Amino acid sequence: MNIIVDNLGYILSGAAATVRLAALALVFALALGAIAGLLRLYAPPPLRILSVAYIELFRGTPVLVQMFFIFFGLPLLLGWNVSAFTAASLALVLNNGAYFAEITRGGMQAVPREQWSAGLALGLSFRQVLTAIVVPQAIRRIIPPAVGQFTILVKDTSIASAIGFFEMTRAGQHVVERTLAPFEIFTLVGMLFFLVCYAGSSASRRLERHLARAGAVGEGAWRYVFGAR
Repeated sequence: MNIIVDNLGYILSGAAATVRLAALALVFALALGAIAGLLRLYAPPPLRILSVAYIELFRGTPVLVQMFFIFFGLPLLLGWNVSAFTAASLALVLNNGAYFAEITRGGMQAVPREQWSAGLALGLSFRQVLTAIVVPQAIRRIIPPAVGQFTILVKDTSIASAIGFFEMTRAGQHVVERTLAPFEIFTLVGMLFFLVCYAGSSASRRLERHLARAGAVGEGAWRYVFGAR
């Protein structure tokens, strides 16, 4: 117990780095995934092909290999020296963005085609139907799988220790080398990972309930507009 108390501050500093890395990667991966998913569905063929190529490439290769390529390969190929944080962030964004793109595509395609037809029949433009009718319904379908991908992203931050980035797993390794107490230290690390993932899941459930209530009101309004009984 004393080992945990004595090293808790050091482990928490690694946890803070993990949260920063995960939060940054999540924001940009969500944006990239939304863009790639929409391009795959609605873009002209050249952009659609590029989107599919990106998604399949980064879903089909391990994030660790991608991280190694960015950290060690870019300096050799392009002469770009990147920090461990930059390499880890970029790899996590590109890898998770590909998965978020497929989640976005699935959520959009889950909205019935009749919604498009009804909106266009009312004289709305493609953009108006997409933003006002389809996207709000798709978001409610996207949230559950996106939360699952978020937990994977948080756990994948531990891979960044392989290129020397200081995060929670790396902090645990340092403490174990000094104290020779792997069971106690990595139990603590595992519990902290769980707390971070659980906090994200709890926040998403609250958002999902809020969107469900808002969606019920919105669907009632659209049924009135469409003349449904």
